[in-house]
Amino acid sequence: MTRLAQIQSHLAGMGELRDIMGAMRSLAGVRVQESQHALPGIRRYAQSMADAIDGVLLLMPVDVAAPRHGPGCRVLVLCTSEHGFVGGFNEHLLEAGIAALEPTDLLFMLGSRGAALAFERGRAIAWSMPMATRLSGAPDAINRLTNELYARIARGEVARVEVMFGRYRQGAATAIERHPLLPLDAPRRAAAPAPQAPLHNLAPRPLLEKLIAEYVFARLMEAAVESIVSENAARFAAMESAHDNVEKKLAGLQKDARQARQTEITSELLDLITGAEALTKKHGAAESGLSCQGEPHARQTQPPGATPISAPRQSAAT
Repeated sequence: MTRLAQIQSHLAGMGELRDIMGAMRSLAGVRVQESQHALPGIRRYAQSMADAIDGVLLLMPVDVAAPRHGPGCRVLVLCTSEHGFVGGFNEHLLEAGIAALEPTDLLFMLGSRGAALAFERGRAIAWSMPMATRLSGAPDAINRLTNELYARIARGEVARVEVMFGRYRQGAATAIERHPLLPLDAPRRAAAPAPQAPLHNLAPRPLLEKLIAEYVFARLMEAAVESIVSENAARFAAMESAHDNVEKKLAGLQKDARQARQTEITSELLDLITGAEALTKKHGAAESGLSCQGEPHARQTQPPGATPISAPRQSAAT
């Protein structure tokens, strides 16, 4: 294979790689926008549930409003990425999570990449599951997470729950945030003077339990969607950088291909010129040989200065 053919093969491979990176970059950008559009609604829903909890607590005894810490341990829910090509996104989250954990705490991991990284570093994981890769998969992931949390709370294994995730900030590094979920903070009764107890059809305690479940679900959904935004923003940045590097590499290969093509053209022209000169010399030598072979024969048949001999004439009488 000539050097030009090798360069053209490399160009084809790099072109396919550039197309793949461009597609991954576009997909990450679409998922960032899709998730960002859903975040305001999720936050409003969580705030509505918090306000409803504050209202229902007016129907409950005062001691219910105070947070209680049972004998169970604390759970930290860490939201990491499910797929790769995110730079140091998972490393930073895991380092922050490990720094926040105490020896008796349990680590719940969302995201296969983060779980694999924790396993490589020898960090024990109490529970893990794949992270949603897009907005539509987040509710199912959070439902499975809350089912596991409530089961452990019912068995008395868990007393507190916190969540840690990355929040995307445009033009800046991802901010790692940590928020408490359970037990709930004391109600904000000072926000509205002399509040009126709400109308309700359910008994206060079952109603409060349902509202708390919805509030925890909304807060975990916010954390998961924020993590999806941050993950895809990190992937977009990684693919953008890789795409630019491939473009530079392609430009260098195209320059090499032009030089190799020019070298081949020059070589072919030299071959043609050399061949033409060889043919010209060969024809000249052949013509010289023919002329040299004809002249001695002429000197033998008719020496120089000799009178041409004509055939004798026959007499008229004869």
